[in-house]
Amino acid sequence: MIQVTSFLLGIAAAWAVPTLGRVIRPLLVEAAVAGMAVFDETKRVVAEQMETIEDMAAEARVRREETLAATNGHYADEDVSDAEDVVEDQPPRASARRRGEAATRRRPA
Repeated sequence: MIQVTSFLLGIAAAWAVPTLGRVIRPLLVEAAVAGMAVFDETKRVVAEQMETIEDMAAEARVRREETLAATNGHYADEDVSDAEDVVEDQPPRASARRRGEAATRRRPA
């Protein structure tokens, strides 16, 4: 025997699935298009930021090279001459004296 309810549910499912497919497919396609647009925009923004960072790094390298060239490869402060006067007035540090004493002890007699 055929159940009328089951038969009608089967007919309704056979009609509903293709109908829903026709409605849902365009929605899924639009969602995919929106996702691709967001991905492309994100990629563009990241590329711009990377370019900005690379520009800043290149500018920093140029400034560093200019500084090294101006100081003959040594970093120098303007107050170095004052600091050297103070250092000359102080006795040598103990570590420097120890190194000197150790060097004289190691010499063969």
